[in-house]
Amino acid sequence: TYFSERLSISSNGETYPITFEKFGFLDTDIATFALINFSVPGLNPTPDNVDLTYNFLFSDIDPSHLGYALIESNTRTGVKNNESHISLIFDASSEPQSLNLVGEPAGKVFVEFIKHGIWHIWLGFDHVLFLITLLLTSVMALSNRKWVPEENLKDALWTVLKIVTVFTVAHTITLSLAAFGVVRLNIVLVEAVIALSIAAVAFGNLFPRFHTRSLWIVLMFGLFHGFGFANVLAPLGIDPSRKVVGLAAFNIGVEIGQIAIVLVVFPILFAIRKWSLYSFFALKLGSIGLIAIALFWFIERTYDVLGPVRQTIWSMLG
Repeated sequence: TYFSERLSISSNGETYPITFEKFGFLDTDIATFALINFSVPGLNPTPDNVDLTYNFLFSDIDPSHLGYALIESNTRTGVKNNESHISLIFDASSEPQSLNLVGEPAGKVFVEFIKHGIWHIWLGFDHVLFLITLLLTSVMALSNRKWVPEENLKDALWTVLKIVTVFTVAHTITLSLAAFGVVRLNIVLVEAVIALSIAAVAFGNLFPRFHTRSLWIVLMFGLFHGFGFANVLAPLGIDPSRKVVGLAAFNIGVEIGQIAIVLVVFPILFAIRKWSLYSFFALKLGSIGLIAIALFWFIERTYDVLGPVRQTIWSMLG
């Protein structure tokens, strides 16, 4: 009864009755799940779209609960044995959502995933800080292992172009490999390395002699950022038949968002590069602050994994 009052399936203004068939439990290593089977006899013939309203646990038990809608099998789009592709995500703020049963138009998928890519890079503060950390020295040049202001705008732009290109190539490779299931890495490892990437580049800003191989550092850490992008892309509900389109659009969106950040930050840095205190405030204090943030994120992201290890070490020492 509780479930039936919180699930509604409709199409073209008609709400379909739901027939519950079986109730049971599913035991797994994670937890014991309630398993509720039901059918919707009125969905015959099956429409192209159905509207779902789902409000299970949100309002009265757990506001942080999420509900996922998946299509396990659909002969019209070639989907079968699907357990990972999420079509809709419901939360406490969710309104009724439309579930497409014939495959979203490629153009709509392309536009939507460009938006996802843009917003992810803008809201992914670790990716933004990594890019800003790289840009801090793009307006400077090395002279006798010391940072001096770059005199030529063309050279500074060339530096930025190399950084953005290498970063783009790196994360595109791993994003594609992860999206198609060729390579998978543990999410904790990926997020931890992304945090360390900021600290590593910031360390090179502080000590220019370690900055000579910066592009290799960008390439190496860019690969891990690609896996980070893939972790965000995975649950966005991309239709398997539109996976290539969605992946390409998401990557384009990431690049648009990245270029927008560069267009805002780079002119400011270039304008103040000759300020006498730029090296002190931007490169030194700024990089120290970035290292502190990165190390905090690293500890936060590995706490559950490394916590037991730390406790064991302290017990041995104690």
